[in-house]
Amino acid sequence: MSHLLIVDDEPDFLDELAEALSFEGLTSTCVSRAGEAIAAVRADPNIDIVVTDIRMPDMDGVDLIQALKASFPERTMKFVVMTGHAAEEDIRRAQAAGADAWFPKPLAFASFCQTLATMGGMNRQT
Repeated sequence: MSHLLIVDDEPDFLDELAEALSFEGLTSTCVSRAGEAIAAVRADPNIDIVVTDIRMPDMDGVDLIQALKASFPERTMKFVVMTGHAAEEDIRRAQAAGADAWFPKPLAFASFCQTLATMGGMNRQT
């Protein structure tokens, strides 16, 4: 079964997003730092979708995508970036790093859920 990792340094946003996704039937792990995200992926082989904020204090989301790809080359993971500061350069960097989708904050939740469903993260038959 697909499992989602959400990485965001804003605790209230992280809690609200995880709760909203749980109502959609999506299991997620939430962390607030990139270092914790790398540890979570190492610990949970079922994580296959990573949703990350771009701007975080320890490592930005684009660097996190690159670190996860380099650290776990055998894993097939999809990446979604989100940002409250949607600079064109950030989006280009994210796409070049392998982001499969990006969303500005505040999230358009229906579209966000549709993207996750397309990636196999929701309502997946096992």
